[in-house]
Amino acid sequence: MIEIGATIFLELQEVDEKETKPQRFRCRLVDRTETNLVIDYPINENTQKPSFFFDGTEFRASFVGNDQAVYSFDTEIVGRKKINIPVLFIKNPGEDRYTRIQRRNYVRVETSVDVAVHPTSNEFAPFRSITVDISGGGCAVVIPPGKSLPEKGEIELWLALTMQSGEMVYVKTICKIIRIIKTANERERASLQFSTIADQDQQKIIRFCFERQLLLRRKEQI
Repeated sequence: MIEIGATIFLELQEVDEKETKPQRFRCRLVDRTETNLVIDYPINENTQKPSFFFDGTEFRASFVGNDQAVYSFDTEIVGRKKINIPVLFIKNPGEDRYTRIQRRNYVRVETSVDVAVHPTSNEFAPFRSITVDISGGGCAVVIPPGKSLPEKGEIELWLALTMQSGEMVYVKTICKIIRIIKTANERERASLQFSTIADQDQQKIIRFCFERQLLLRRKEQI
């Protein structure tokens, strides 16, 4: 379900005066026991610095599974040790206690991401736009008035992803044009599939979608 080396996100609620602010951290699974997961020290998503926690600190943990679905579970710190690196032990409730948040192959979220669209061989004039939605496998991009894309073929796409930590991440990919969607009341948009993309860049997009989905899920619970 969750492989050694996978990234785990941890979230807790910290009370600041009268306001409750969610705090997010990321860590890496370095080992496991029968009942616990062994992680390196969590990094605060805002400060990008390691954080210290007492035993018994409770978290909501989340990770992306091998099937690219998002899973979450409740856990707490139950111990610590220094092996080659300092590590923490967090309780593993068992796979039957994991909550699957997304059942599609890729998490697709409706969100606006700034993009730059370029031709691969001068078929059209480059333009800037935004996405309608995005996933680890592709996205839908608004075609601005006065701009156009061919009905088929490939384009070069640059995406500017603002992560929850505030970090700006840029991703370049070659996309296959799946279809041009034309409606009477909305702007034209292009449905695109990522056909050539580096693994690390695809993981950045999956992480971005993962963070956006968790944010939307929290808003729905308010």
